[in-house]
Amino acid sequence: MNFLQVRTAEGEEAGVFFSSPGNITFNRFGGGGIMDLLAVLLRRLDAVLVVPGGPTVIQRDEDRDLLPAALRDEWPVVVARTGAEIDWAIRAS
Repeated sequence: MNFLQVRTAEGEEAGVFFSSPGNITFNRFGGGGIMDLLAVLLRRLDAVLVVPGGPTVIQRDEDRDLLPAALRDEWPVVVARTGAEIDWAIRAS
């Protein structure tokens, strides 16, 4: 199975696709609960969020040096640890 539909207690939903072991895509998502879920997932996987046409979201400033040059140099890199911070970074881009 490479697709999940997740729903928060508040009824917010997102489609989650697993296209490879290192690639998870959230689709049609929004709302604070989904953003909080995304923040927890990024933290637990020690992962980076790449928003197409938007920022690359990292958990710690020192992670910036670990990014490939294309992600580091062509798009804004933002440190965001919470769902609210991730939401703000996406909306500000």
